[in-house]
Amino acid sequence: MKANRLFIACVAALSLAACGGGTEYSATLSGGAEKPNPIATSATGTVKVTVGDKIEVEGNFSGLTANASKAHIHGPAGADGIGVVYCDLNVPSGTSGEIKAGEGAGSCADKEPTEDEKKYFEDGKMYVNIHSKKDAVTDANGEIRGDLKKKD
Repeated sequence: MKANRLFIACVAALSLAACGGGTEYSATLSGGAEKPNPIATSATGTVKVTVGDKIEVEGNFSGLTANASKAHIHGPAGADGIGVVYCDLNVPSGTSGEIKAGEGAGSCADKEPTEDEKKYFEDGKMYVNIHSKKDAVTDANGEIRGDLKKKD
């Protein structure tokens, strides 16, 4: 009987690992976190990113000074705190809404992170950035940003 329970426990653990479980990272988004130049805005947001065999994203934002125009995960961030677009997020064209992984080529949902890319997340070198139509004119780096940190 004990052997059966042990076998079932092992199968369950392997099944979870095979499903990609993933590691959770989170960020609080603000204009003050924008680099190299902080942005004066009352906009905020929160996001949770799960990195496993795929990337899952959930979050929200509010208070942008103009409608959201695009959103991304960037990285790895260099010494200047700036990184290239890693993948595209889906946000509504509004001043508030949900943050999702998106769909299709280039989207975060379409990404299958390599071991090196997973290490960038682990090392805190990835961040989420939401751009608004206003910052496209005044500051191309985005209106709110949050550096992804591993959840405890």
